[in-house]
Amino acid sequence: MLSERDRMKIKDIASGIGCTAGSASIAAKRLERAGLVRRERGEKDERIVTVTLAKKGAKKLDSWRRGQLVSMSALFEPLSAREKRVLHGILEKALVVGGDLPVSTGSTRGKRS
Repeated sequence: MLSERDRMKIKDIASGIGCTAGSASIAAKRLERAGLVRRERGEKDERIVTVTLAKKGAKKLDSWRRGQLVSMSALFEPLSAREKRVLHGILEKALVVGGDLPVSTGSTRGKRS
């Protein structure tokens, strides 16, 4: 979420992760103390707080993502090429139904059997 945008308001982060703005604010303060994010108050309205990912935070996130990729690759390694294709198709359908993936006319996305 935050890694995909330059900055986000605390209230938008809270909404995105399903918690209160107060909880997100407390978490952001802790992350700032750890050097992972930066918080800034709005110039016109100091009640508005925006959060940006600090370099240290971006490095930690990249490291975590690499670890996740290695773990996921190892999880699917035992599957045959055919099994991976079947699983891919099933996951695409689930993501389309869930609204996380747009329907595309050039692939199996959104097609039902």
